[in-house]
Amino acid sequence: MKKKLLAYAVLPALALTLVGVGTASAHGFGFGGIFGKSATPEEIATRQQEMFSQQAAMLGVSADVIKQSWADGKTLQEIAAANGISEADLQAKMKDAARQKMTEHMQALVSGGVVTQAQADARLKFMQSQMDSGKMGRHKGGMGMGMRF
Repeated sequence: MKKKLLAYAVLPALALTLVGVGTASAHGFGFGGIFGKSATPEEIATRQQEMFSQQAAMLGVSADVIKQSWADGKTLQEIAAANGISEADLQAKMKDAARQKMTEHMQALVSGGVVTQAQADARLKFMQSQMDSGKMGRHKGGMGMGMRF
């Protein structure tokens, strides 16, 4: 059961990571361009550095620890465990990070005039309920991404 819950907590982080990997794929990394956008090597490096920094901040370690662990092929769960962070604490940290990202995303949509504040609030409420229930990114068919950021 714990593994299933951790898997659901990892989904938002994986979705964010897949966006970077999909973009990088145009340069020979990842999923063969499934997101249809190419990135420059500089953009790829910037996104990877941001990911290292975000993971380091989430775990309370240096970016160098994350980079070395990444180079060694360690998972985020293994890095957390090596730094005394339980699965439950990691899951909570990942949920908090995902909630923060969702909030930032919705604010960007409001600021850009794409949606109203009321629409963003409603969507954020829906997304948070999906995450809390373990349904984030799950739907019938497909990879589970679609319109369910």
